Amino acid sequence: MLFIVLSLGILVVLFLIGLPVAFAFGLTTIILAGVFGYSLDFLLPFAYDRMRSLLLLSIPLFIIAGAVMEKGDITGPLIDFIDSIVSHLKGGLGTVGVVAQAVFGAISGSAAAAIACVGSIMIPRLVDEGYPRGYATSLMSASAGLSLLIPPSISMILYGWITNTSITACFLAGAGPGVLLAIFFIIINWFAVGRFHTVKKPRPWGSAKDVAREVSGKGWKALPALMMPVVILGVIYGGIATPTEAAAIAVAYAIPVGFFVYRGLTARKLASALIECSTNVGAIMVMLFFAMAFSRMLITENVPKLIAGWMLSVTDNKIVILLIINAFLFLVGMFMDDVSGMIITAPLLLPVVREIGLSSVQFSAIITTNLTMGLMTPPMAPLIFLGQIIGKTTFTDMFKPSMVLVFLGYLPVVLITSYWAPLSEWLPVALLGSKILIPAY
Repeated sequence: MLFIVLSLGILVVLFLIGLPVAFAFGLTTIILAGVFGYSLDFLLPFAYDRMRSLLLLSIPLFIIAGAVMEKGDITGPLIDFIDSIVSHLKGGLGTVGVVAQAVFGAISGSAAAAIACVGSIMIPRLVDEGYPRGYATSLMSASAGLSLLIPPSISMILYGWITNTSITACFLAGAGPGVLLAIFFIIINWFAVGRFHTVKKPRPWGSAKDVAREVSGKGWKALPALMMPVVILGVIYGGIATPTEAAAIAVAYAIPVGFFVYRGLTARKLASALIECSTNVGAIMVMLFFAMAFSRMLITENVPKLIAGWMLSVTDNKIVILLIINAFLFLVGMFMDDVSGMIITAPLLLPVVREIGLSSVQFSAIITTNLTMGLMTPPMAPLIFLGQIIGKTTFTDMFKPSMVLVFLGYLPVVLITSYWAPLSEWLPVALLGSKILIPAY
């Protein structure tokens, strides 16, 4: 128990004083190794061996694909196409933003990339249509979390790597909660627009011929962008390529489309995207390396079994245990980003959920929806603060609409995902077979 308290205490203190996450994990690992007498010869080879996984290569590749989309102006035609379909409806432009975030998530798997790319285009449009700036920014920030649920997802890749669960099954498990969350956001926006008297009335439909001409024209321009998620997910679910190979295909597809189709990508922009991605990926990989050394100590100290034993000693009621797990994940999400939270909580809680009869596939959806919700929950709330910068607004203006989206959008999806297994398991079982739910130890 001392190991648990000390490790969490050091991490929280280092996070609160502003130390970068990668260095916080490294310093925590070094301190704990010294206090509990662990040799680096015992910890570092294990971390190195885990980092040799080819699967991890998919993370930088998906990040690069998202960055190329942003720099290459690939997202604009995609948003225009979605706008031509739903902008005639009440709250249509807000719906455009939510759907665009979901589609972008099917390419990049990164929430930060989604708010930076889609948000920078949609927030000014929403404001011009009469949406309050704070609300528009909150809607785009919350919807950016769809990138972590709609496959492919970097969080799901990490979960599968940490827990030895099929990445394809994890991708499919997040699709149901992701679609449900998008629907909730659209419904919330529909009601919210009714209270904003400044929002312009939707465009009239016009004749069927005019609408068909507009949709087909913008659809043709958006076709290369629309094909990108189809190609990525098609090769994964069709068994043609692994997630890592699909990520490489995404990059190979995005670069020529950005250069020669939409002509928004230049050599300078591509170099800028690669430099930014290298910085982000470097930080993630350093963090993962030290996190693996840290997990070696967790396993040696028998921490996962201790936590499972403690929770099961409190109660054997599955409903209550799931509430405890969700409350714990909610607290973790308040103070950590999704990557850090996944690294810490997945190995700790997996033995517990297996004891109460949940599959690791369902738990991938539970943990990801919780940690995604944490990205919108103060005090850390990285999506709120990033959205604040992109939307040129204040935390005060974003706080109320953000909390509405959290408690009426994210929270119901978390509970439904936790207590109704078919939401996350139906699609993996339908495409991969029931054997995918058998634990892989």
